[in-house]
Amino acid sequence: MYIQNMKTKNIINWSWFLAGIMTLATFTSCEKKFYDEEQYRKEVYIVSGDDNIFGQEYAMGEESEGNISIYVGGTTAIEEDVEVELGLYPTALREYNQRVYGENYADYGRQLDAADYEIQNWKVTIPKGSSKPYVQFPIKVKVSNLMDAEAYYIPLYIKKVSNYMVSPTRNYVLFRIYLKNDYASTKNSTYYTMNALEQVCTESNGTFTPDAPAVSVNSTKLFIPTGQNSIRTMPSALVSSSNTSKIQNIEVTVYPDEVVNVPVLNEGIPTGEYNQYQKVTVKACEPSSDAIVVAELNDEPSYYDPETKKFTLNYRYHSSTEKKWHFMNELLTPLK
Repeated sequence: MYIQNMKTKNIINWSWFLAGIMTLATFTSCEKKFYDEEQYRKEVYIVSGDDNIFGQEYAMGEESEGNISIYVGGTTAIEEDVEVELGLYPTALREYNQRVYGENYADYGRQLDAADYEIQNWKVTIPKGSSKPYVQFPIKVKVSNLMDAEAYYIPLYIKKVSNYMVSPTRNYVLFRIYLKNDYASTKNSTYYTMNALEQVCTESNGTFTPDAPAVSVNSTKLFIPTGQNSIRTMPSALVSSSNTSKIQNIEVTVYPDEVVNVPVLNEGIPTGEYNQYQKVTVKACEPSSDAIVVAELNDEPSYYDPETKKFTLNYRYHSSTEKKWHFMNELLTPLK
């Protein structure tokens, strides 16, 4: 009886084993078929980051072109071309401004005026058969008309597709325009470390009398591009507020085709040799009744070294409320 029960038990266990093998084989076959056909449905979407924002840098002084990318998501190649048509979507920008900034209207992003950008064709085609089914949508921007203190966007959405579905969450993008030149960018804040000497003087009939010996000033300064070869920053170690458009800054302009001769010193004594660097000028950004007053030092020019990317600035300034002049000698090194 015991032997017979053992045989019966072995037969049952073997049956379960065979059934498991058959089930696993069936599941593996179905799984393979599932992945071969499609892991998830194909969706057309616009590549973007948080809040559906995607930014592109545009070089100031140049006619440059940026792009957004449009993809078809899926695990298999698309079997036919997909034509995608885009359109403007101002509502998305309004909703973003209200959600993020509320009643702080000064911080609202601005929709870029149609006269300041060019989209030649609102329709693009994603070709079939590619392992990476995507296409770039080109956008030209006339950056010369833009104010560096503003945040500009082109709100776009997928208006129509010829095949497949449109993503319910990535069906639009807030395309952010950033400005850049060789010295700074608005996409990633550009800082320079400043090592300076500052001397406060009183002016009388064109004569400047020092109030005290010059003092060493060290600071980190934000540079913001304003043109192809110009930036704005704060004078001396004055600190910017969050609303940069309300600050009276100095504008620093580089002249790559003009040079200044800078004496080579040995322990403070001129050697009779000179190094040539690119000419730089310093002035107030926006002259007005409440602006700072800025003047250059004729005997001490400002200049830029393109090899080390360092600025040497020599100027004097005073505020609209303080008449004492601040004489500045600044060495500015890009902060990495």
